[in-house]
Amino acid sequence: MSSYALPRSATDRFRSRWSLALGLVLTAVLSLAALLAGPPADAEVNRTSCPAGSFCVWPETGFGGQPRELALRATGIEQCVTLETGWEAKSFANNTGHPVTVYQDPHCDEEADFDTHPSGSQTPQAGYVARAIQVWSH
Repeated sequence: MSSYALPRSATDRFRSRWSLALGLVLTAVLSLAALLAGPPADAEVNRTSCPAGSFCVWPETGFGGQPRELALRATGIEQCVTLETGWEAKSFANNTGHPVTVYQDPHCDEEADFDTHPSGSQTPQAGYVARAIQVWSH
């Protein structure tokens, strides 16, 4: 039994070209939509990123203003670390690898507001102005 290809009709060639053209147009439209959609969702994470081993603070809520990085690798565990004079944190990120307690009082007095935040946490709006922190071993 011999097999051979049947000649294609003009209609078949038209359908084939139409399908190819439609595929190209669809690809172009989807590519354009992806470009116009803007940056990926993780762009927000990059804006608030904090280097490993650090506790980062922002002077405004929502991670606004110029951030400051507190490199705490040389800081003793359970030592109260006062933020720089005149510097107050209204949002912060903990990437120390340890839980960190954030204090309203600059001397880590527990009579004022304080909260403990796990490593990897980001707090866009603290319930109070943070003035000191304390890093815990566990």
